[in-house]
Amino acid sequence: MTTMSLLSAKSALVLASGAMLATTLPATNAAAVAPAPIAMCAVSAPVSRSLTQQPNAVCCVVSNQYSLTAKSTRIKFRDIPSFKNGPGGTLTVSRHYNGSATFSVTAGAESEVGAVLAKAKVSISASLSKTNSTGATNTYSHKITKKKYGHAQYVSWGKKVSYRKYRINRNCSTTTLATGTINFPSTEEGWYYWETST
Repeated sequence: MTTMSLLSAKSALVLASGAMLATTLPATNAAAVAPAPIAMCAVSAPVSRSLTQQPNAVCCVVSNQYSLTAKSTRIKFRDIPSFKNGPGGTLTVSRHYNGSATFSVTAGAESEVGAVLAKAKVSISASLSKTNSTGATNTYSHKITKKKYGHAQYVSWGKKVSYRKYRINRNCSTTTLATGTINFPSTEEGWYYWETST
C-alpha cells in the first residue's frame, strides 16, 4: 500500500470515529439532564402547604388541624351580684368581691378546650384564658337616663370561639373530626352597663 493510500485510510478512520462520537455524545448528554421520575408523594412537604398539591406531588401529609372563628362576648364573674338603680339618678358600683370568670363549653367536647385555647391565643387574642380571677378594685359610675333603670354587671371581655377540627387525608381531602363552641374569658375585665324601662 502506498503512502497516499495509508493517509487516506487513516483519514477515513478518523472521520468514521468522529462521526461515531458525534452520534453518541448527544444521547449521553440527554440521559444526564433527563428529569427525575415524578415523586409519588411529597412526604416532606410542610403541613401549612399540604392542602395545595404541589408539582410532582400526588398526596398530602396526614395531620389534624383546627380552624377557628371568634366573636366578642361578655362572661359574668361568679359570686359578684348584678346591680340595678333607678329610675333616674346615678349608679355607682365598686368591685370589692372575690370572684372569677371561667370558660364554658356551649357545644362540642370539653376535651378540646386546651387545644382550642392554645390555637386561639395565637390566632385570635393572647389575652384569652381558661379563668380570670383577680382581686383588683374597679369603681364605676354612670348617670341613669330619666325614668330609666340602670344596671351594672362585672364581666370579663372575652371571646366566643367556634372551631372545626379536621384531618388532612393522604389524597389532600379533609375529614371533619369535631366541631364546637367555647366561651373564653380574657385578662380584660370591667363593669358592663345597660338600661331598661322597668
